[in-house]
Amino acid sequence: MRQLSAIDAIGPAWTHTSRLLFAPRSWRLVLKIAAVAFFAQMGGCNPSFNSPSRHMADGVPNAAAVFATMAAFALLIGVFSLVIALVFFYLSSRLQFTIFEIVLRSDTHVAPIWDRYGRATWYWMALKFLFFLLALLCLAPFLIPVVITFIHAVHASGNGNNLPVAFIGAIVAFIGSIFLIALVIGIGYTLLRDFGLPSMALEGTPLGVTVKRVFGLVRAEPGQVLLYLVMRFVLAVAGAIAGEVALALGTLIALIPFGGAGVGLWLGFRHAGIGGHIVMIAGWVVLGLALLLLLILAAIMVLGSLYTFLQAYALYFLGGRYPLLGNYLEPAPPAPEIPPGYPAPLLDPAV
Repeated sequence: MRQLSAIDAIGPAWTHTSRLLFAPRSWRLVLKIAAVAFFAQMGGCNPSFNSPSRHMADGVPNAAAVFATMAAFALLIGVFSLVIALVFFYLSSRLQFTIFEIVLRSDTHVAPIWDRYGRATWYWMALKFLFFLLALLCLAPFLIPVVITFIHAVHASGNGNNLPVAFIGAIVAFIGSIFLIALVIGIGYTLLRDFGLPSMALEGTPLGVTVKRVFGLVRAEPGQVLLYLVMRFVLAVAGAIAGEVALALGTLIALIPFGGAGVGLWLGFRHAGIGGHIVMIAGWVVLGLALLLLLILAAIMVLGSLYTFLQAYALYFLGGRYPLLGNYLEPAPPAPEIPPGYPAPLLDPAV
């Protein structure tokens, strides 16, 4: 497969996505592929209460007891949130391998692909965790002074000191620092996901080799990689805007039958007494839930299709620079068969 520039890779990626999603297929199959792509993007203190009676004084809770109860509740919520976040982190990491395989091979059998990448998912999660940790450690020396300055400015403003220029400057510096940190982490993560995950999926490369390959590609073609990142951002924003417009129009169209059904319920049961009002309200609830479910499915299909295209775009850009990947996207044509009785072709035409 020949190397494609960041611009030239858009056409083949769109053709591949159209063939995968928009060819004559069942909507259930399209929803399944889009759902995989959609969810692939998503990624102690132990207080002791040995003497409960001391927490009460004249029937009024002790301040320490209230604080301990709030802390325990906050800890419970934090642990629950952490568990949910880790579950989604695992699911999204494994689904990233799944959508990679679906787009690469046009294989829509999700279960076998899911089973194939159980072990690789843990290595991929470890690489992402190490990347985020290292990125935060490297950026902390730049972020901590900005945070301290921002806290001092807020404290000075709260004490009545009129420092509007310093306060506004601290806010701008804080927001700018957060934006730059998010930008740096986003770029690094995109490079790992688009250029590192394929080698882990196809060859099972260890973490060090995976990172070296990503750095090697960036060093070899920094201009093309930068253009790829810019084009990927532009395509993502344009696709998101188009998807929002499509969802808005679809919502307006869907409101016609659902709104008509709601009006029909009102006309039919508004004079039917309490029982009729209960049926009318129940019908409205059912219609509202049905409309909400329809909109959720539509959003998953629209955004999932966009993410599928972005995955194809990454593969076609990388394919010409990673021969093993390129052979899957554009298999080499088989050598022509020589009919019996014909002499074999000369290797050197000059002979």
